[in-house]
Amino acid sequence: MASPRLLANGTSTDHPVPGLPFVDDVHLGAGPHPSGPARPVRVADPDRADLVWVVHAHPDLGRTVVLYEAAPDAEGPWDWHSTSPLVTRYGGYWWDGTGWHRPPQLLDEATGSFEDQPVPAATTITAADLLDGPADAGRGHVHTANALTAQRAAVDASQWHHDLARWARNRTPAAEHPPLERCVVTLTAPELAGDQLIGTRALAATAAISSSALRAYISRSQGAVPEPQTVVGNRPMWSRPVAENWAEHRRRPAAGRWPSHRDRPTLPPNAEQIRRRLGPVLFAALWDDPERRARWALRHRTRQAVNDVAADLAYLAADRLEENCPAQALAEVITQAALADLAAGAAVSSSVGQVLDWLTRTDAPAAEGAVSAIAEQAELRLGIPRAHTLQALRIDAPEAPAPAAPRHTAA
Repeated sequence: MASPRLLANGTSTDHPVPGLPFVDDVHLGAGPHPSGPARPVRVADPDRADLVWVVHAHPDLGRTVVLYEAAPDAEGPWDWHSTSPLVTRYGGYWWDGTGWHRPPQLLDEATGSFEDQPVPAATTITAADLLDGPADAGRGHVHTANALTAQRAAVDASQWHHDLARWARNRTPAAEHPPLERCVVTLTAPELAGDQLIGTRALAATAAISSSALRAYISRSQGAVPEPQTVVGNRPMWSRPVAENWAEHRRRPAAGRWPSHRDRPTLPPNAEQIRRRLGPVLFAALWDDPERRARWALRHRTRQAVNDVAADLAYLAADRLEENCPAQALAEVITQAALADLAAGAAVSSSVGQVLDWLTRTDAPAAEGAVSAIAEQAELRLGIPRAHTLQALRIDAPEAPAPAAPRHTAA
């Protein structure tokens, strides 16, 4: 759930976020005017290293300009999903230009995209709707980024209406700016009414987990816990459809998708070693390469989210080791190589020993089968006692009476 803190609207935005102050963004200029849908653009504030502007422009719907706290790794907020909605409210409810949709949570694995869920009976609230009443532009405020403080990062409802009136009065008429009747502020919907929202305990119950487990997920940014729709008295609150979608996501079988952190069984020692080696390599490949990183299309694109996916990739590679190096076939090769060494009257080669040791740590049953086959065939075909063969393979065997001298030496 963790994400950079949203602080303010830019004065050139067309879709102001309710309750947030307006900050002068004249340094951003007119901004991009794409011919087609574009992704948000991050712009560092020239005076405040701890702030970042995000500008998202659409050729037909205008643009959104918002100011965030810069993330600790100097990255801006990238919590849009693959369709890059221009307007999001209530923890991920998004507007497509004609209607509202619930936050994307349920992935359709056949298409590789999230299921689209329009919000029933949703009503769009525009700037024109809110300004159709008493509001005094003269009492409105426009701040500078330098003067923005934590205390000014939220505005009470009455003052915000004055600020909105000043924003509307100062808008420069231009073809690319939509009229106030098309400047989306927020939405209303039955499922977002206050008496329909649920708290942490009810969300946990919906997902059949304990409240403490849910709080642990939230504190560690794990479990794909959805953003709350609102926060009341420091208590996060969710809509029931969002809660049910999260529970459904957790119930869906893991077959056909990468195992999550909670689904992973313990790997054999050698496979675990491979996972540890691949994790940092895959993470660097996904995060440090600008071209590959630009292709991310997940809802939460933070450093921790990428690191989690890299860990899943490493686990997947280690778990699929059998497909790339079939243990049973390798056991048969080891068996024939060891018997060839013994038949030649030589010690088992170090190469055979190394591969057998690797197989023992990767697939113990396959290695045990190879050792048994080598000992059995050496005794039947070469007359070498089983204890001698096990000793040659450096496998501990029960003590036995000294055998008769073999025909072939396996020392």
